Parts: sequence; C-alpha cells; structure tokens
Amino acid sequence: MTEQVDSFDARLEFAKLARRLRADAGLEPGQAEAELIAAVGGYASVLSKIETARIAPKPAHVTWMLARYRPERADADRLVSLADAAGTRAQPVVAGVQSREYLVRERRADQMWVVYNEIPGSLQTYEFAFATLAKSPLVDPADVEALARDRADRGTRIFRPDGPEVWIVLGEAALDRMDGGPDVATREIERLVAVSELPQVRLRIIPSSTGAVTGLSNPFTLLHTRPDEWLAFVGHIARNDYVKKDVSRFRLVFDDAWDAAVSEGRSREILEARIADLGQR
Repeated sequence: MTEQVDSFDARLEFAKLARRLRADAGLEPGQAEAELIAAVGGYASVLSKIETARIAPKPAHVTWMLARYRPERADADRLVSLADAAGTRAQPVVAGVQSREYLVRERRADQMWVVYNEIPGSLQTYEFAFATLAKSPLVDPADVEALARDRADRGTRIFRPDGPEVWIVLGEAALDRMDGGPDVATREIERLVAVSELPQVRLRIIPSSTGAVTGLSNPFTLLHTRPDEWLAFVGHIARNDYVKKDVSRFRLVFDDAWDAAVSEGRSREILEARIADLGQR
C-alpha cells in the first residue's frame, strides 16, 4: 500500500529537493527564476515561493526543472512524485490550531520553545481538552470530541522519550484555570509532571507573584527544524501569525520568561503541591 503523504509535507520536501537540484545545476536563484518565467510564464518570485514551500509547484514548473536541472533518475522520479502529492487537495485538519502548515512543522521540529499563560493544547490530556473545548464559543459541540482527541494525540507524538527537545514556560495562573473538576485537573497536572521528567524536556513555572512578563501576555511557540529552519507561531482568534525569518525577538522574549521562572525542581514542587491540594477537595 502506498504511504499517504500530507500535501504540505510533500510541498516542504519538494522545496528542499528543488533547491538542491538547482544548486547542483550551477544556477543562482535569480538566474533560475528569470529562465523559468521566460520559459513558462509567471510572476516575479514564483520560484522563490516554490523553493520556500509557500506555493505548490505546477506541472509546467516541474517539467521545466526536469529539463533545466537534468537530475538523476531517482531524483527526477522523486521530484515528480512530490509534486503530485503537493498538489493533492488536503484533507480537513481537525485541530485546535487551524493550520496544516503548523502541524506539519510541529511534527518535523527537533527543538521547541513554548511560553503560555494557560495549558497549551499539546500538553492537555483528552479529558482536560474536552472540558476546555466544550466551554469555547468558537467550537461546535459536534467537534469537541475529535478536537480533544487530536490535542491528546499531538502531545503523545511530541512528548516521547525520543521526541524533540522542548523548553516550556508556564505562568502559574494556568494552574488556576483548570476545567473538568478536581479529578480531571489532577490528571492534567500529573501529565505536566510526567512530561517534565522526560530527559529532553525542561519545564519551568513563573509564579503569579512575579508580576508582568512579556511572554505571558504574548504567548507563542517557536519551532526549529534541521538544518536551520525556524517558525514562530502566534495564535489569535481572527488569524494565526507566523514568522519564518528573523525570530530573534521571540528568542529574546522566551529567554526573559525562562529567567523569570523558578527552577525545574521548584516548578515540580509547585505542581506536586497543586496535586496534593486537589486531593483534599
């Protein structure tokens, strides 16, 4: 059975292969783009957008690349295969994050930096996610179960012994906003403790007494994918924002939040104290 390839995943792979084949052919980006436009038409930056996965390639683009780059048979076959997959209409994404691009990049990430003043979706248990989503005015009741399952599944993919390196900063106030009752809240905080004990995960908490911390009022996730690709994701009600080039401001804000947080050991003590408190309710 042929393996199903996500269309955006295929677009990323196509972009990477296309860049390599162009370089192997000895063409600079500007020269290749000018030749492509002269041969098949299009607009300025079309090749740039293909090579950065911002758009999917059209058949005419692939035909030109095969003729101009003259790749080896294996690379040629893969280029065609990836182009076909990249142009396939994507299946609907069932996720709290309304972005197929983000989910694909999240799966590919080797490092993640997360700063939130609430429990992010990937750290939520199914029960906690269900209780949280059920209260949202933006979620159709018919979608709650699938969305909650998706959040739990995303967390399982990320937080595993051989998963990416993850640095997490949570505002203590997140522990005050626990939906679903004491039992659900207990299991959610136990989940945070379990995640914090993974060898590649570091989790810190910023006490509410700390005061204003820029990262907590501007939550985001920063992803790094080898060899050196970055994506900062900031979710809003109206839209999702992405920064793919200069992410230095996000690193600066994260480092500030990390320094404002208490140590990992003290953070675990805060979590365990919350669990003990919930057990008395």
